[in-house]
Amino acid sequence: MIKTQIDHDSAWTSASVAGKSTFERTLSTSEVAAFESAVRKLRDRHAELESFERTDFDVQDAEQLITDVRTALDEGRGLVIVRGFPVQSWPAEDIELMFWGLGVHLGEPASQSVMGDRLGHVVDVSDVDVNARAYRSQRELSLHNDFGNYHAMLSLSLPKTGGESRYASAVSVHNVMLRESPHLLESLYRGYSLYRLGEQGPDELPYTPHRVPVFTETEGLLSSRYMRAFIEAAATLRAEPLEDVDVAALNAFDEIAHRDEVMVEFTLEPGEAAFYNNLFVLHARAAFEDDKPDVRRHLLRLWLYAEDSRPVVPEIEVFDAPGIPPQPGQSPSGEGELLRNLGATGFSKAALTEGRKDE
Repeated sequence: MIKTQIDHDSAWTSASVAGKSTFERTLSTSEVAAFESAVRKLRDRHAELESFERTDFDVQDAEQLITDVRTALDEGRGLVIVRGFPVQSWPAEDIELMFWGLGVHLGEPASQSVMGDRLGHVVDVSDVDVNARAYRSQRELSLHNDFGNYHAMLSLSLPKTGGESRYASAVSVHNVMLRESPHLLESLYRGYSLYRLGEQGPDELPYTPHRVPVFTETEGLLSSRYMRAFIEAAATLRAEPLEDVDVAALNAFDEIAHRDEVMVEFTLEPGEAAFYNNLFVLHARAAFEDDKPDVRRHLLRLWLYAEDSRPVVPEIEVFDAPGIPPQPGQSPSGEGELLRNLGATGFSKAALTEGRKDE
């Protein structure tokens, strides 16, 4: 357990950065050309996109881009916004190839659901499935970590309203908790069983049989794995209610992470991709509204595993394999009302803001 303040670029807050521009890195003309050349060669092979590996993408003129992103993820703030994906001028299939190509130079893409989708499409399908996974809904999401070392989210189009992206450093949350409520950190380091999103295998428990630590320290580095609603759901499934100290610790984590002076919020514009270190950068989004079929929020998503990334304890994983093991014929549907019925209340920045207005 880390008991001293962490003084590092990873311990950033909204108060210590100049907003979105702090994290931006724009693609150069030569870098786009490098990917265009690689995409053109791959297109002629007519192979499945997800079959292409790092060695298939010869992008020597974009090596500086790959270095810059990897350095930001591992040694810097853990968040970089890569601007300039030509989403307005390239065919959708070529944009997917370009995004996948940059991703595989950073890590190995993992399955993001029982569908086996390693290139995920973040769109709202809650009109046909009220229990769709969070990334396939339009509701507000609170700050959390998913699976994988790195994440990448490329914006293709915006909703009618809302949908702003939110990020915070779990390192900064830890620093604040050390100052304000150090007695609560032990509960977070001990961790909690997590609900498995309704995507466990037929012979698996619907929750982790082990505790997943919210905070963990390995080789002097702090990492996080935080999913509040899944902690609450697992407690219900196990018939082991959270203790008062656990609820206090989770409340403190959420309240600090969502503070205006800690969390950054901005719109990820079409052609912009957020790359972040999922082991210490928390992410979320505001609720949004589409105007289907013409106006629709749509992002591409990658969960990437990299062997030479931040070292972590194996208990941080929710499934035995990287990501979420595919299960043919199933769809990701284990949240929404199902999750609420399991006692998952989660946290809402909007509700907190409304509450302050009413005071």
